[in-house]
Amino acid sequence: MRLPPFESPTLAELRAWWRTRDERAVQRLILEIQRQRLTLLELRNLIDSGVQQARATDRTLVERGEPLMTLRIRIAQEVLRVGDIDDTQQASRAERDKVAVRTQSQMEYAREGRLQRQRRNI
Repeated sequence: MRLPPFESPTLAELRAWWRTRDERAVQRLILEIQRQRLTLLELRNLIDSGVQQARATDRTLVERGEPLMTLRIRIAQEVLRVGDIDDTQQASRAERDKVAVRTQSQMEYAREGRLQRQRRNI
């Protein structure tokens, strides 16, 4: 979803709008909320990729209670709380396949490095 350019509201403006409910101000506020929600989706995708890479390298990094997992869970909870965020067409299958191949190759690279470290320790 593409948003038009807009000026983000300041805290002072948010407080003023709460009191006055200016039409133009409300539109800017809606744009700001949607921008933050789209950023939240982007962060969810980034943390999911990070957790996959960390899991491939060292599973202890992604155990329950560890910072990465706590962040992943918190972002997922917020996305669920908000509900639908972006109803535009999903990424093309070719783009998803490209990301999957890149992630797979990164995981294989991490596994190879771990095996080499294990062999050195033997």
